[in-house]
Amino acid sequence: MKLQVVIDALNWICGLGPMCMMPIIMFVIGICLRVQISKLIKCCITTGVGFCGVNLVINAFIAQVGPSVQNMVKAFGLHTDIMDVGWPARAAATWAYPMAAVVVFVVLGLNILMLVLKLTNCVMVDFWSYNHFIFCAAICYYASGSTIIGLICGAVCAIVTFKLADWTQPVVEEAFGLPGVSFPTSNSISWAPLAYLLDKLYDKIPGLNKLKADPESIQKKFGILGEPLIIGLILGIVFGILGGNDVAGVMSVAMYTAATMLLTPKMMQVLMEGLIPFADAVKELLNKKFEGNNFHIGIDAALTIANPSCIAVGILMVPTTIVLAMVLPFNRLLPISDIAYQAMWLSAYPVAFSKGNVVRSYISCVIFTTIMLWVATALAPVHTALAVSGGYELGKAVLVSTEDAGTHLLSYILSLIAGIF
Repeated sequence: MKLQVVIDALNWICGLGPMCMMPIIMFVIGICLRVQISKLIKCCITTGVGFCGVNLVINAFIAQVGPSVQNMVKAFGLHTDIMDVGWPARAAATWAYPMAAVVVFVVLGLNILMLVLKLTNCVMVDFWSYNHFIFCAAICYYASGSTIIGLICGAVCAIVTFKLADWTQPVVEEAFGLPGVSFPTSNSISWAPLAYLLDKLYDKIPGLNKLKADPESIQKKFGILGEPLIIGLILGIVFGILGGNDVAGVMSVAMYTAATMLLTPKMMQVLMEGLIPFADAVKELLNKKFEGNNFHIGIDAALTIANPSCIAVGILMVPTTIVLAMVLPFNRLLPISDIAYQAMWLSAYPVAFSKGNVVRSYISCVIFTTIMLWVATALAPVHTALAVSGGYELGKAVLVSTEDAGTHLLSYILSLIAGIF
């Protein structure tokens, strides 16, 4: 009964969304660490407004892109037997896992212990992303039939994620302009080692190793045609045509895409105005208490989609993902619900390691998406069981999965290991 109260409380907090949840978490942490109250309140509200702005822009883009995606699926004649129910359904089912509250406390305890023992410098304040560790524990439970193994896997996922956050923090800081911030979001950071290795491989490929394709180089080479606003407009026109829209529809998709390219980074600047002073204050106080540490604040990797290179690669990956789903052997997932969001999400670490190189990042994302579709297909039976236990009504669908589930590479690997026991 007590656990259910905790789960209900967690669900309520997470249901507020990041624009309310993050300010609340920041305020609680700030009060505990005695951050100046006037500075703290301003940071909390500004961060919430920034999250709101980013969400408004991205959600408007996705709402506009949705019909085009549907039209593309019909035009390509794509038919599969696993339905993509979208990441919100996956997240809701995850929080409904009976051991969800236990996983939260285990991971929170691990983070504190690792900080005290100087095994990590990552201060995980992104409460929403705890659902990723719960998802790992849940699918490992279904794979093994053991609650203990599920909890152990969730803990291992958290430990590896915190260590990867330590490793990638300098790259994240340089690439996204977020000093003292990291992205310990397991479904994103799990791809960081592969993104790093692929970027090293590109350094060995003649032609590709000399190609400068970051937004600044593109703009310098192509002038006005290289500006993010114009690139967004051009990509939007192409996307609108591929989606089978009429002239008015193509113009609308084009303008929304151009707006996304221009406005998302500006909303990110607002968010940073609140987040960076807070992060600096928390780091300063913690570093005074624990000398010799260099703490960084762990937040949601969704912030990376405000990067111009991430947006460009994400938009390019929308039609690419549909083509891959159509031609890829062994794929059974029909990607619709998360296609625009996940396309931008997967580009984070390819963009970071390639220093914004759009061509390199796009190639890496094609590879990532291929793997993601296979993982999402493989996880369908477990994902369906989790969804049913969470109260999801399957209707005519026999199996369900999500692109989001497919991005949980580390969790999938752990579930394969768990299945052996």
